[in-house]
Amino acid sequence: MKKYDDYQKSIRYKYGYFSFLFLNSLLVLNYLLGLFFNLKWGATKELETMIILFVVGIFFANACVYQNAYFHKNDDKKSYSWLFLIIGGIGLYTTYQTYLISPEELIINGEIGRGAIQLFSGLMFVSIPLTYFIRNRIDSKRNKDQ
Repeated sequence: MKKYDDYQKSIRYKYGYFSFLFLNSLLVLNYLLGLFFNLKWGATKELETMIILFVVGIFFANACVYQNAYFHKNDDKKSYSWLFLIIGGIGLYTTYQTYLISPEELIINGEIGRGAIQLFSGLMFVSIPLTYFIRNRIDSKRNKDQ
């Protein structure tokens, strides 16, 4: 955390706390849905937990990116964003290819399969640069209006 300034640290702590509460809420909700309604939306309980973790991770990463607290102060944000976009694109493309060859990897009898881990991983890597580029666009528009 030495490379972050005080503002970045406070934002990361703030959204880390929100992410923790979000994670606990989703886990309790998933438990209650399984307990009272016998609802099972993932192939296994472990997979359900992993998907919930990915959703919370995506929330945290995008909140930090939007608030300029994800990258270090001296990082080349644009280069990292392009790298993440390429990695995420490859992950999503691989997921698509897996779906074409073996659709049961993603959906098994109406339940999400283990192929969803690769899908959510790709979504995480794609969402970071998208949020960064959207934030830059908003900032540039604000600067033009002033």
